Amino acid sequence: MPPNLQKLSFFLISANFARIGIHQGFGLSVTLPRTAGWAAATRLLYTGQSLNGAEAAEMALVDMTTTADNVVSASLALAAGIASSAPLAVRSIRHTMRGSLLQDVRTAISREIREQRMLFATSDFGEGVSAARERRRPEFSGR
Repeated sequence: MPPNLQKLSFFLISANFARIGIHQGFGLSVTLPRTAGWAAATRLLYTGQSLNGAEAAEMALVDMTTTADNVVSASLALAAGIASSAPLAVRSIRHTMRGSLLQDVRTAISREIREQRMLFATSDFGEGVSAARERRRPEFSGR
């Protein structure tokens, strides 16, 4: 493992919605599968598994890593690299690469909100929130 990834062991990322009895939000229905792949996204959403920085990098959930003391300089270096490119070309590439992402995310968010509203009224959601607050394993009933 590269040294900069070893230092990211403090970093955790998780889509733990199912662990508290709710449907994912934030457009993750679209963005997570596009980034990590359908199988990995489904596994992460079903299980709420936490990933450290190295695991997130291996799944392409992050495209760069750095140490905590190098965040600002690494960010400025990336920005300078982008700024040295032709602005019209960057804008055009950005538009092409994102394609229908905005519309797809809007559609997904509408669906996610409907599902969340339904699940907010369930016993499982109440149990999931209580278990998370109490730092214990939830005991879901399917109701």
